[in-house]
Amino acid sequence: MAGSTALSPVLESLLATGDESIELDSIAIEIARFENPQLDGTACSTTLDEWASAVEARLSPSAGGSEFISKTNHHLFNKLQLRGDQESYFDPANSCLDQVIARRKGLPITLAVIYLEIARRLLRPAYGVALPAHFVVRYDDGLFSVYVDVFNRGQLLTQAQCEEMVRRVTASGTAAGPEVFAAATKRQIAVRMLRNLQNANLRAGNRARAVQIQHFLNRHLPTEIPFNSL
Repeated sequence: MAGSTALSPVLESLLATGDESIELDSIAIEIARFENPQLDGTACSTTLDEWASAVEARLSPSAGGSEFISKTNHHLFNKLQLRGDQESYFDPANSCLDQVIARRKGLPITLAVIYLEIARRLLRPAYGVALPAHFVVRYDDGLFSVYVDVFNRGQLLTQAQCEEMVRRVTASGTAAGPEVFAAATKRQIAVRMLRNLQNANLRAGNRARAVQIQHFLNRHLPTEIPFNSL
């Protein structure tokens, strides 16, 4: 895939202002367009519309949170076979929404964008949680609450299980603080996705593209670690 020469004004606006009105699918499409400028963003959004409609068709009229999660997981992870890419985790394609939709596999955060966009389309309360070295979805409607590990085919987790995951990843006996479980903002999600794409390109030997992403981030995140010390 040929890279573009500049990142999108949508991303510029998001990082500069933290505009939460920009939808996650639009953000993810613009990040993917950095890898593939000819990407058909409308096709991506239409696919997500279709997947949301398929989930909605399976829900009973009074479906609560448990049924929503069950039917969404069945459609995404059983019927569509979405999964985390265990074999080529650092492939740049795993950070690109169009490729994750086409290949049915990706990184936790890209899969989470799909899940969150299904929930948004169906007016369901879900948000992303940026755990250390992992990303999960939390659903909470006040009556039913659960964490969804989208990388592991929608495995349902309690907060205690998430805390244990954090302890394993960080090799720390210290309990995870409440900030770890805060809802990730769209700006935070975009930055994390860009970081993933940058690191994937570094591993793939495409340093020029990685530097370009870093220069873009530096304009908006001057306190971030500079590229040459990554």
